[in-house]
Amino acid sequence: MIGTGTNLEDLGYSICMGPKLRKFVEKQLLDDLNQYVRPVGRFRFEDVRFDWSESCVEGHRTHWLDGEIENFSSIIIFDDGQNLVAEGWMEFIETETGLDVFWWFLKGGETYDFQDKTSNEVSKHVWERLSPKMREDWSQYAPNNRRLP
Repeated sequence: MIGTGTNLEDLGYSICMGPKLRKFVEKQLLDDLNQYVRPVGRFRFEDVRFDWSESCVEGHRTHWLDGEIENFSSIIIFDDGQNLVAEGWMEFIETETGLDVFWWFLKGGETYDFQDKTSNEVSKHVWERLSPKMREDWSQYAPNNRRLP
């Protein structure tokens, strides 16, 4: 559920992420978010604040950088005027060369022009970076597959 105000001090269940991992995750989520807002690429990292206070653990976990990452839900993003930008559920893929983090589901607030992401699929720009092996492993979540497990 979309929150009504920011709570930037409470990290919720995302407390397992260290500062380096959190910054890495937030930057990747912002890059992905910018694929769904119009005009594309609207937000810069310094324009938004992530509210993790309502974050919930939804599945798998791995160690990365200085902490643990989960596919959290209930991540809320506010702009610098404390207007709701979006709320969503993130996913990640461990690849041969690193970690890709993206929105699994994403719902925009009323302030900005958003294309909501309502299906659990790998974001197209992330899919394009995956190796053939990783694409095979994640094929049921291919972009435009529209098939829910």
